[in-house]
Order: sequence, then structure tokens, then C-alpha cells
Amino acid sequence: MSQEYLGSITLLILLVLAMVGKNNALALSVSALIFFLLLSQMGEEFRNFSHSILIFLDKYGLKLGVIILMMGILAPFALGELDVISMLNSFKTYKGFIGIIAGVLVAIFGARGGYLLEIEPSIVTSVVMGTIFGIVIFKGYPVGPLIGSGIAYFIIYITEIFMKR
Repeated sequence: MSQEYLGSITLLILLVLAMVGKNNALALSVSALIFFLLLSQMGEEFRNFSHSILIFLDKYGLKLGVIILMMGILAPFALGELDVISMLNSFKTYKGFIGIIAGVLVAIFGARGGYLLEIEPSIVTSVVMGTIFGIVIFKGYPVGPLIGSGIAYFIIYITEIFMKR
């Protein structure tokens, strides 16, 4: 079996799992990738276009996704729904302070997750599987492979420290 064929089968499995787990973001992402794979079967011109899109997504997709995510998070400031005063008020309560700490940790996990995805892309499948299990079994929310990869990075890092002893 060719690597391209195995990749297509993997995408189909992920699509089924995303649908079972009701992870619309994953289902839409996988569907778009399958669309580009099918488009590449329509002739040389489409194949070149599709291949260029897939290479672009591989190289810049994560960065573009983070940019769009940040725009969504910051949109309430642009709409005037949040301001500097509300930001400062978040420091006044213990819940706000815990929220700030959680935000810092998530940012750190996300950064380490991005690093792990770059050096070991195969972890994506495991994290996606874990996310889907968490959604289906524990009625969780699909927060995405970046944070999951960050958590995996720290667990792997700690495990490797103890394994060296």
C-alpha cells in the first residue's frame, strides 16, 4: 500500500471518528483535506493546485489558525464589549486570578504542543483519538490538538526525566 493511500484511509477513519465524537471542527477540517485529495484526481492542473494548497497548509496552517483564533478572542475588544478596566478587574478576585494562571498555562502548553507537532507530527493522531474518546466517553469539549499536544509534551518530558534515572 502506498503512503498516499494510507494517508487517505487515515483521513476517512478520522472523519468517521469526528462524526461519532460530534467534533465539527475536526470533521470540517478532514472533509476539506479529502476534498483537496479528490480534486487532485481530476487532472494534472488540479493535482498541482491541490498539492500546492496541501503544502501551504502543512507549512502555515497552524500559524494561520492561531492568528484567526486570536482574532476571535480579541474581537470583543474591537466590538467594545471588553476594555482595559474589565481586564484590570480580573486581577481583583481569586477566580479572575485563577483564570489568569490557567491562561498562562494554556499558552505554555500550546507553545510546547506546537513544538511537539513540528518535531513529531505522528502525535496528532494520538491526541485526536484522545480528544474523541474524551468527547464520546466523558462528554467533554473538543479543545484541539495543540493544547493536547502541549500536555503530552510535558508528560513525555517528565517521563523521560524519570526513565533516565
